[in-house]
Amino acid sequence: MTTDLCQDSAPASAHWLQRSLAVSAALIAVLVTAWGVELGLASLHVPLCLGAVAPLGFLRAPAQRFRAVCMTAGLGLLGLGLLAFLMGAFVFWPSALILLFAAPADPRRRPVAARVTGGLGAALATASLAGCGAYAWYFHIAPALAEPHTYRAEVGRAWFQDRRGLGDADERLKQVGATSVTGQQSDAGSYLDVRFADRLSAPERETLRNEIARIPGVNKVYLCPVSDCR
Repeated sequence: MTTDLCQDSAPASAHWLQRSLAVSAALIAVLVTAWGVELGLASLHVPLCLGAVAPLGFLRAPAQRFRAVCMTAGLGLLGLGLLAFLMGAFVFWPSALILLFAAPADPRRRPVAARVTGGLGAALATASLAGCGAYAWYFHIAPALAEPHTYRAEVGRAWFQDRRGLGDADERLKQVGATSVTGQQSDAGSYLDVRFADRLSAPERETLRNEIARIPGVNKVYLCPVSDCR
């Protein structure tokens, strides 16, 4: 009987709605951290992500402790996001707000307030995840699946010293199917981007490629991925 009384008197853990919001906040933080790492902001975004994920360690803790952790993490992310705004820390604000909404979203204590904060948190989580999905689709998934429509031709650094070179290449290549010819020069290298239309047949594309290769000064010609040549 003593054991049963102890079990009955044990403080209740967080409500499933609160736990769901905390998981959503952590997932969004992980996604934006992946974006930050891609841009070279790992030293800032990884610690902030750990702060957003911290409430997951208290999902089975007493509800009062869980609420305190959510409030602390949410307020901390909001403050740090403001201090490091110019470094992109503001991308953690959705996770911060969701955690702040998760703290009071316990229908067992205040049903009306829980429905309001829970609904706001769920709406923000849905919108944020949709935004992350749209970003991933537009900048990563769709370009990886799309068929390239640009030939990239590597040229020497001195190639652009002749101002007529790009104009002559544009006129020459448009006669065999190119829609635009642009040149770029940077520390990473010098090259021409030759874009062609989707309707161009395989033999016509090969003809265009061969014509690019015949331009004096061109060292290498290859299809450029959509992620690099939009």
